[in-house]
Amino acid sequence: MEQVLIWPSQFPLLLKGLVEDNGAFILDALEAWPECEAVKDEQGVVSQVLPPIFYVAWLQPLDPFESCFFQHIDEYDEEAHQYVAGLLQHIAAVGMSKDELTLKLLGGLAKYSGIKAQAKLQSKVSFVDLLLKNKLHKTLSWLLASDFKLSPAQACEFWINGSTTARESVTAHYQSALQNLSQTQLEAVKRLNDGEDCDGLLNLLCNEEELLHILDNALLEQVMSGTAKQSNMLSLIEKGAKGHGKDSAGKSAMMWIVEKGFVSAAQALRSFHCAVSLDDLGRNLMHYAVLSNSKPMLELVEEMGVDPRLADISGCTPYRLASENQSVSAKKYLEKRGIIELSDDAKYQRIFRVYILKALVVLLLPVQMALFFDSSRDNKLSMIILLSSCTLFIFALARLLKGRKLFPRVKLPLTLRCLGAMSWLSLAIQALFTVTMCLAVMSS
Repeated sequence: MEQVLIWPSQFPLLLKGLVEDNGAFILDALEAWPECEAVKDEQGVVSQVLPPIFYVAWLQPLDPFESCFFQHIDEYDEEAHQYVAGLLQHIAAVGMSKDELTLKLLGGLAKYSGIKAQAKLQSKVSFVDLLLKNKLHKTLSWLLASDFKLSPAQACEFWINGSTTARESVTAHYQSALQNLSQTQLEAVKRLNDGEDCDGLLNLLCNEEELLHILDNALLEQVMSGTAKQSNMLSLIEKGAKGHGKDSAGKSAMMWIVEKGFVSAAQALRSFHCAVSLDDLGRNLMHYAVLSNSKPMLELVEEMGVDPRLADISGCTPYRLASENQSVSAKKYLEKRGIIELSDDAKYQRIFRVYILKALVVLLLPVQMALFFDSSRDNKLSMIILLSSCTLFIFALARLLKGRKLFPRVKLPLTLRCLGAMSWLSLAIQALFTVTMCLAVMSS
């Protein structure tokens, strides 16, 4: 449905009266102003006249290609066109801004007709939205003192895009100028999460503790988003965010920042976080530093004194996490500091090799016994000494492998512990056989 805005023929007279401060012209224009109503013709075109304040804010009809709810059509003659165009050119030439002109015109109009009453006459176009769109911030600041109300979205828009004067105006009149304080606070939080400058407005609407909580949650949302920007994080940190906000898994904003490798943001927050901070999984900052696979981040977390060997509730240490996630840089960084761990398969292989050797020591005992009790062999002594030497070598090799730094220090099954004890027994018996055999040969 096409919407047409009619510019009444009385507007040039009203404009002239306001510029020249001529009350007679103003009153004549207001008395002759058409009814502010919408009329729909047979083709479905809706034509409407708005209250004078809207035309004062526009000053002249908008071109068809300009963004607007209406298509603007004027009803005044060529002479009136020339007067309006010439007036606007003259005002521009003397350096008066559109905002200053609108403020002056509305100030004059307010002496003869209520501005607020005119703004309430229709709902299709918001007068405040029109002022915000045209960046008429001085005018809007003046209206706030005249009991105009701002919706939550309008208040945030005015605060973000307005000048220092605009913010001072909101600060002075926010109790009366904001339609809904709680809804405005929610809208300001939403804008803050989007990276817009609304912390000053939030300072008006909540206390210091609430603001800190809001900033921390905003930082958490920022770093968790797929479009996280370190500049936005640093801005929130400068405003007071400390990175204590946590997600549903107890993972703090600081941990998210460390995991994603935002070194500058982590550096700014380090003084607010202790080395023993854990999430619900039992992971500390070093776990998330290895996930970042960033050497500067690892160095920063290490400087904070975070334990690089701490295992989470599932037994996963930072080194193992680096191995599982193929974080090569992080793995090398930890290895240079003597932090090396084995995978479950590697641990199994090391235990397997040690106890295979011990099993061989046990299995050599029956062979030794068979040789010891075989009286038919002439070279029994040399064979027993050779077999005992092999047993001792295998046992010593098993002990050497087990004594290495990376050998798993875990509780072994009972069968392996029994096998270990039997290897000691086998070695002792074979040594006894060897000594006995040597003494027998020497005595003969």
